[in-house]
Amino acid sequence: MGSLVEEIEGDREYDFEDVIFVAVGKNVEKSKTTLDWAVDNFPGKKICVLHVHRPTNVLALNGKLARGKLKQHAVEAFQKLERQRLQERLDEYLLILDHSGVQADALWIEMDSVEKGILEIIARHNIRWLVMGAAADKYYSKKLVELKSKKATFVCQNAAVSCHIWFACKGRLIYTRVGRQDGSSREIATPSPPMDSPLITEQAVMLSESVLRERSPGITLLLSRAEPQEDANVVRGNLRPISLRSVHPNLPSNGVVDTYGSIMLQMDEEEHQGQASNETDQQLEVSTIDDHNLKQEVFAETMKRWKEENDAIEAACKAKALESLCVKEMSRRKEMEELLEREKQEVQKMKDQHDEFIKDLQMVKDQKTILESQIVESQCVVEGLEEKMFSAVELLISFKKKRDDLRIEHENAIRVLKNLRKLVNGGDSSFPGSQILEFSFIEINNATRDFDPSWKIGEGKYGSVYKGLLRHMNVAIKMLPSYGSQSLLEFENEVEILSRIRHPNLVTIIGTCPESRSLVFEYLRNGSLEERLACKNKSPPLPWQTRIRIASEICSALIFLHSNKPCIPHGNLKPSKVLLDSNFVSKLIDSGIYRLIPQGKSTDTSALSSVYMDPVYLENGEVTRESDVYSFGMILLRLLTGRSALGILNDVKCSIETENFNMVLDRTAGNWPLEEAQLLAHLAIRCCDTQPLDRPDFVSEIWSVLGPMRDSCVNSASCLEAKELRCAPSHFVCPIFQEVMKDPIIAADGFTYEADAIRGWLDSGHDRSPMTNLKLEHCNLVPNYALLQAIQEWQQQY
Repeated sequence: MGSLVEEIEGDREYDFEDVIFVAVGKNVEKSKTTLDWAVDNFPGKKICVLHVHRPTNVLALNGKLARGKLKQHAVEAFQKLERQRLQERLDEYLLILDHSGVQADALWIEMDSVEKGILEIIARHNIRWLVMGAAADKYYSKKLVELKSKKATFVCQNAAVSCHIWFACKGRLIYTRVGRQDGSSREIATPSPPMDSPLITEQAVMLSESVLRERSPGITLLLSRAEPQEDANVVRGNLRPISLRSVHPNLPSNGVVDTYGSIMLQMDEEEHQGQASNETDQQLEVSTIDDHNLKQEVFAETMKRWKEENDAIEAACKAKALESLCVKEMSRRKEMEELLEREKQEVQKMKDQHDEFIKDLQMVKDQKTILESQIVESQCVVEGLEEKMFSAVELLISFKKKRDDLRIEHENAIRVLKNLRKLVNGGDSSFPGSQILEFSFIEINNATRDFDPSWKIGEGKYGSVYKGLLRHMNVAIKMLPSYGSQSLLEFENEVEILSRIRHPNLVTIIGTCPESRSLVFEYLRNGSLEERLACKNKSPPLPWQTRIRIASEICSALIFLHSNKPCIPHGNLKPSKVLLDSNFVSKLIDSGIYRLIPQGKSTDTSALSSVYMDPVYLENGEVTRESDVYSFGMILLRLLTGRSALGILNDVKCSIETENFNMVLDRTAGNWPLEEAQLLAHLAIRCCDTQPLDRPDFVSEIWSVLGPMRDSCVNSASCLEAKELRCAPSHFVCPIFQEVMKDPIIAADGFTYEADAIRGWLDSGHDRSPMTNLKLEHCNLVPNYALLQAIQEWQQQY
């Protein structure tokens, strides 16, 4: 019998490497999502529908039947009905696949356990690719990552290792069990019991050939089943039948083979051997007719009982649903009653609040009347007070005006008294720098065009600097901060002290405006050293000879300031405080200007400014000579490297330690002499020492290095050529003679002229300005000692 199975199954060859098997159940709608997932994810693959049919125990439903033949006919009829339903179910699955354009087969097996049936098919046909459900659709969620179905868990754990299984739920892949192609895969096969087994001889279901022939075409059935027996001495078990069906039109339409090689149709019971052999043909015919009628009655009774059972089950379900609905309705009704009670309480509460609001409103109305009367009275009082206030303001304005007039008269009187004291004490006329010009606030305001922001050329902790045109001369006007406790007299005394400080490398103070606390300086056109090092406005870089000369000039100016009695430290030295004239001669600005600002009022906490400040000064706020030494060292490092001040000290130290100093030198300045540059770098590092006592002295150590270097640069051919090309500043030249003035005098038009030139102009009968052609208010001439001092210093230098 076994050979027959192998022969017939061998006639139908399937390449299971290219076939995707999809396990489906009785409910087509629930299994459709798993089937659609397989179609979407395996395009072009052949799909085989795999189904495990669980047969109904007909003997249990028809226990009252006594006769063997009637029992056999009922079983046949019921099995035929079940097969028709199975056929229709498989046709629905195949129709779904056909609409999707997929080549499809059907494979089913009849067994009491679905999961064991799936394992049986996997083992029999060595299935390599299987898709089945992971859980029912109602259990699906986005967080589902594990198998919920017991059948899926059992198959995943017990299937052959060579089978690759995808578990899906509601069209989403939940879990994948990867198959292996090593030699360890195990084959699962169901042994075929011998033909003389009691399970076959006494428990098999008898099927007639006529029933099998009535099956739909295109389905191949392999059926063998053993049912449980009431006899306790017989071993219980099931045989695993398997069937393979194809919708391919070339396959045979019918054919029947069981797992033992053929279909065994046997009778459950045999006619008693004791029947008389001499029954007549008439009795046999009557018996046959009765059997046929009885079979129909039993079948009808069975169908009726099944219908009644189904109706009873449906009624029980409806009753259960109605009971659940009733419970829900009672619960909802209870909730509505509670809600209604709460609403009643809320309404009562709102009524109470409404009554309280009515009482409060009546009280407010009563108070409103009282307040309105009080408002009328208050308005009358306010009007009276306003009249008194206006008269008081007018009186206060008149008092302030008188106070201001008296203050101006007092200041003028002090100024006149001061001048008279100087005349009485016989002021030293040999030092002309003590007399500077005084300008009114109106002149300062007009010179800066009402302090136009576009004319602002600088701003720092000591005030803002504006470019101005004052008395037809380009000047720089520094507006000092308004805060402070200095009186006007103290301010004038400090300005007079600073105006006496004259040096070729210090910016000249031309005048002052006590009203606005401003200083007027000479204007230098080449900007600051900071702007030149940064090549602002695409200006050419400074050559190294000019940088050494600028360093020596700064050193010379600081030596001059420190040698004064008392000593005047600069206090705010940085590249932006070093200005350059038209010949690139450096001049320091804001020298000792901190004396005009009360201590503790001027603070500059910016990171860039603090780099140039002595760390000791940042701690205690005391300005000393050593503070200027530290700032000078930082400027010297900027001249050597051209880099930003932030981190420059560490960079130079590191380059010297690694003997790679030439990499930090500013190559845009030309070919530096390496020895001199290294000497300056060591000097700058010493100046920036954190201990003030370890810093070098300006005269004995710093100047001894910079002086010879400056002389060598000045004596070089390039420097000599540059010296010849230097021209005098424009404000040193007389507008009439066009020569450097020897005796500058200020006329009534505000311009400075050579004394002989302007006197000759006036003596010749002219009463108008030679510059503006406007009529002169008077012919008085005032010597410009500040400009004379600046011209003499410039001539001494060059």
